[in-house]
Amino acid sequence: MLNLVGVVSVIMLAQGGALPGPAKANPGAAQLERGQRLIQSGDLAGALEAFEAAAKADPKDPRAYYLRGVVLEKRHDVAGAETAYREALRRDGRFAPAHNNLGAMLLDKGETAAAEKEIQAAINGDPKFADAHSNLGHVRDAQGKPAEAAKAYREAVRLRPNDSSSRVGLGAALRKTGDLDGALTELRFAARLAPQDALVLTFFGQLLTDKKAYDEARDTLDKATKADPKLAPAWTELGRVEMRRKQPAAAADALARARKLEPKSATIAADYCRALADKDIKAKETLAECRAAVALDGSYALARYELAKVLVANGDCAAAKVEVDKFAGLAGVKPEAKAKAQEIVKSCMPGKAIKK
Repeated sequence: MLNLVGVVSVIMLAQGGALPGPAKANPGAAQLERGQRLIQSGDLAGALEAFEAAAKADPKDPRAYYLRGVVLEKRHDVAGAETAYREALRRDGRFAPAHNNLGAMLLDKGETAAAEKEIQAAINGDPKFADAHSNLGHVRDAQGKPAEAAKAYREAVRLRPNDSSSRVGLGAALRKTGDLDGALTELRFAARLAPQDALVLTFFGQLLTDKKAYDEARDTLDKATKADPKLAPAWTELGRVEMRRKQPAAAADALARARKLEPKSATIAADYCRALADKDIKAKETLAECRAAVALDGSYALARYELAKVLVANGDCAAAKVEVDKFAGLAGVKPEAKAKAQEIVKSCMPGKAIKK
């Protein structure tokens, strides 16, 4: 399944709204309100100016620094945002939104232990903070603890039942624990909550494929590609389900789209090679794409195996044997797979011409 951390960013960032802070009015309150309105309207430069004015008016209020961090993160100034969140925490060490966003940033940088510390601090400061529980799920997922991740996501869902992102996280974690039925329930719910969210639909379609509900998976993934035609994982999963449905032409078409979107992905290239081989194993394009897949990552077993099959079909027995030998030498290739590849080479008949 698609990885929730790294491949696609679904880190939960608190973006404004009612923030904890001083109960009494403070000199920067009007600027805080103005800045949040400007964020909503898309005027990030104006919002940043407003929050800087709020910080000057009341240097002790952590909200101005926190919201400044939100704006800087939206402007892709990661270093500036991190500094702003830490400034907020220097004003109030229990300010949960700053802990949460700082933790999310650290997790995105791969600093899992530091991220866990910040996100746990956010939960300690506000046990009902749904975004923080969801981010804790991301941390547990990154740590390879799917059961603990599911627990954290479940708490986020309890606190905010209509959050599709937390339900996707819960579904992904449940899948890793082997609870496919529970995962499917969560992804189906998420897809109802966000029927136009291409990423949610892609996760849902992938899980439907796991459950061998291929027709529903195809329809769901088709919706995902329509919702976001530039989302390569949606095209990739659509291609894979079409292969399961024994529709090689449709699979090749979908994977060709994915290949154009992510030309350096060895995984997509190998899947495209396989789809083309199913469509017409002797076609010149098939051989070229299978060679390209191996060139992208020579350690990827599927690519070498498919290339060997294509070479055998085209009568290039010597080259096929080379590929099978390299395939057999790869780490993780099972003995039965090696034996099958060697049998394919033995069936090779030299001299068949490649189609033009």
